[in-house]
Amino acid sequence: MNVSSPNTEKLRDLQGPAALAALLRGVIETRAALARPIPVFLKIAPDLGEDDLAQLAETALASGIDGIIATNTTLARDGLRSRHAQETGGLSGMPLFERSTRTLARLSQLSGGKLPLIGVGGISTAEEAFAKIRAGASAVQLYTAMVYDGLSLAARIAQGLDRLLAGAGHASVAMAIGTDRDRWL
Repeated sequence: MNVSSPNTEKLRDLQGPAALAALLRGVIETRAALARPIPVFLKIAPDLGEDDLAQLAETALASGIDGIIATNTTLARDGLRSRHAQETGGLSGMPLFERSTRTLARLSQLSGGKLPLIGVGGISTAEEAFAKIRAGASAVQLYTAMVYDGLSLAARIAQGLDRLLAGAGHASVAMAIGTDRDRWL
């Protein structure tokens, strides 16, 4: 469930505690009625304030969803120098990396490892994917970099992650999750 697209008017309002709780309750009830229930993941914005993120984590934990995708695109344009810096709408790619990783780390702390987190935003190398994992992600999602680097990007990142995990003394991704979270808080 994507409640974070900045390009859909008022959609981000659904991240508030009352609206989100009602929406998640309806989705979970509908899923329970399916012959073959499917996982439910919640995709959130990187632009949430500290209190909003804490309320969102509490609501998500109580809802019965299967995980959170942190994060979608940002409305922020901090530090951009491009001729397009003043454009509106969601910004993805490298300018999103730090903001989304900080949100991911905080969400990891708030959820106490009780929900799988999928790290998204500005990942185009194995090192960036590893940073997301070490900030608290149990998986990563690629999007903008795929446009520039193609499908082979996933294989390059997976091979690079194998090297980075071994170099850090981890036998699996699970061993690395959250090991550098405090750096991002």
